[in-house]
Amino acid sequence: MKRTSVPDRWTLVFQPRRLLGLCYAVGVMLWLAWSLVGSALMLNHKMDGSLRHQVLTPEELTYESFRNYDDDPWSTAPDNRDNWYLSTDNDPHILWTGEAYVETVRLQVEQLLPPGSVTLYYLKPGQTDYRETQKVFARQAADGSYVFDLGGIAVTGLRIDPDSVGGVPTRLTGVELNPPTAWYWRFVPDGGQWILLLFGPAVAAGLLSVLRQLLRGE
Repeated sequence: MKRTSVPDRWTLVFQPRRLLGLCYAVGVMLWLAWSLVGSALMLNHKMDGSLRHQVLTPEELTYESFRNYDDDPWSTAPDNRDNWYLSTDNDPHILWTGEAYVETVRLQVEQLLPPGSVTLYYLKPGQTDYRETQKVFARQAADGSYVFDLGGIAVTGLRIDPDSVGGVPTRLTGVELNPPTAWYWRFVPDGGQWILLLFGPAVAAGLLSVLRQLLRGE
């Protein structure tokens, strides 16, 4: 019986369907490894007390380009409940200063107009200015709150931009750091991660195939 040579085996590996399946299998394994490492880090921070659930009330936050209806005798809040604010330009800020290890931030608000983009910026230890490279876009939960996934980082400050249009009546309930979530949600990709898992392996398979052709001079 004739033995299969090494080049023939590589030829089998680089068959389009087999190569694509291999890339998707590697992608899934890398995702599981990433999730397991993240879970281990989260457990370690929980055990040493740096990862803690914390609810920030409106009184613990500071505001820029926001007007509190209660402080303006010429404005009438949408209803009789407390903590109604109006953004006075298209770049309002909700600010918090403190030290924490943060996996997730939840912004609990009611808004009477479409807010445009809702984003969060964070400061790392030693930083004093917020940067575009440290910016997280929100995803809206079923209850209407906005959730920011930071992935587990040490921060010394947070800045939330709750709208990007201005003139939005907003009732702020609070900001929640590390809201309790079921452990298995760490293994469920978010929107951007789903896109990476769905299309990344296909792109990698295409690049590997092209690279092999170039190396072989085809």
